[in-house]
Amino acid sequence: MKTVQATFLLSIVCLLGCTSTHRLRPAHEEDYVSLNNRAAQKNAMVTFVDGRKIRVENLRMTSDSTYWTFTNRIDTGQIQEVRFRPPGGGPRQYSLDNDADQTDLYENINQGTRGRHAVLILRDGQELDVRQLWVTSAFTYWIDPQVKQQTSPTYVAVATSQIKEVRFSRRGRRAIQGLGFGLVLGALVGFAAGQDCGSSSTLICISRGQAAAALGFLGALLGATLGATLDAIMGNDEVYQIEHEKDTGTN
Repeated sequence: MKTVQATFLLSIVCLLGCTSTHRLRPAHEEDYVSLNNRAAQKNAMVTFVDGRKIRVENLRMTSDSTYWTFTNRIDTGQIQEVRFRPPGGGPRQYSLDNDADQTDLYENINQGTRGRHAVLILRDGQELDVRQLWVTSAFTYWIDPQVKQQTSPTYVAVATSQIKEVRFSRRGRRAIQGLGFGLVLGALVGFAAGQDCGSSSTLICISRGQAAAALGFLGALLGATLGATLDAIMGNDEVYQIEHEKDTGTN
């Protein structure tokens, strides 16, 4: 029993091990190879040093510059309104007054629409369905949800010195780990608790194989549920933190 408890606790610890962090050093191009390989497979969340965040596709980073792509770009002055629906909330809409400094409004829109679909209402009356929206004072970028593959992408480039970290989500991984841990643990417990029915004189005999199969199934179900719950609460991301050279003063 103590062995089973220890195995169970070890499984929980393994499930709790979550975010993995990598540090990218300035002027070390080899450090960026792993990040770019990951970015070739998944979308990324880019965090700027000033706290702004944007979800991007086709990320490419060097020690000097960071690039990603959109399918569309227009002057922000052409936009009259942005509409979207946040999770669990009612529809929201933001009207753009391009005669005023609306930096805070743009950031609210970017945060609110991050990872969600939105609708752009242009001043000529057009309504555009968009995703991965990014509004700046000069231009507004997005990806057309109808475009399956970017054949003529619009590239955006910023200095890597403006980037704090790049994050890749691995949600769902804990559910798979939990399923595997629960299956193995349940099968072991079931096998240990089962009986050797060939030599048993009891009327009801649950063989080791039957007990292992039943408890393995139950353990897999509970493990997957636990893993999915931990995923939702804690996240399970791979993070690349960009180290920047500290400013040095001279007397």
